[in-house]
Amino acid sequence: MPTTDRSTEPTTGAGPAWSSPPDAGPAPHESDPGAPGPAAAATALADLRAAVGHLHPDDPTELVAIADDLCALGSPAAVPFYESAVEHGVPGAVYRLGVAHHEAGDSAEAFRCFELAGLAGDALGAFMAAQVASERGDLHAARRWFEQAQDVEGAPVRLAQVLAELGEQDAADDVLAASSGQSWESAVELVRSGALTTEDAVALLEGWASAGEVRVAAALADVYVRAGRGLDAEDLLEQAALAGEPTARTSLGVLRLRAGRVAEAMTLWHDAAAQGDPQAAELLARFG
Repeated sequence: MPTTDRSTEPTTGAGPAWSSPPDAGPAPHESDPGAPGPAAAATALADLRAAVGHLHPDDPTELVAIADDLCALGSPAAVPFYESAVEHGVPGAVYRLGVAHHEAGDSAEAFRCFELAGLAGDALGAFMAAQVASERGDLHAARRWFEQAQDVEGAPVRLAQVLAELGEQDAADDVLAASSGQSWESAVELVRSGALTTEDAVALLEGWASAGEVRVAAALADVYVRAGRGLDAEDLLEQAALAGEPTARTSLGVLRLRAGRVAEAMTLWHDAAAQGDPQAAELLARFG
């Protein structure tokens, strides 16, 4: 049974990063140096909240649409519209209100909204409540919420990570095994955990690769290398790199470095780092 390499030598792939679920809201916006001060902003927000309270739209979902547009513009004015949508019982409004508070830096209010959404059966709300709880170090709460969010993409992997941190590795492996046929991330993490034989690991990841999932290439290449199939690993990574997969470029760079082709390795890592791959950035810092 293969084991996970814990050495300081660069590996040919990185595990999944913690992330927000699909449609989790707009990205944070940089602050405007010309924006009004906190007191003026609070007064304006209170005035807007009062004005929105007098609206009686025929279709309350329009409140969410307006708020979404305001969020896309980076405006805190979205909050009163989401609040009004919540009062009108618009599905998903509590979750979106939580996202707006989260982007505004109000983590306590965001967590409250996410928990309320999760309690109401909103899987995305449960997912975000789990993320916030994990960031706070409350692993038991994170476990509870991730268990309620298993239909959200990425939730099984993150539940497994929390279980592992709680010392329940067998339970973590069970979660990964159960979801490895539906989630490429789970498949990769299950292989990296060392819970599978080399033959089973290859079969699992090759199934995903055959289905067109290039993001498993780095992990599959690792298995190939450990099995003495270096040429297969290189061919696989070259194809995935050509398809634009950053982790494949990082992994291919590692193989190039081991072969003494330093310039090629650096080029591949620069390309991968430009695409946002953190391992490539780390390798450039160490060897660039």
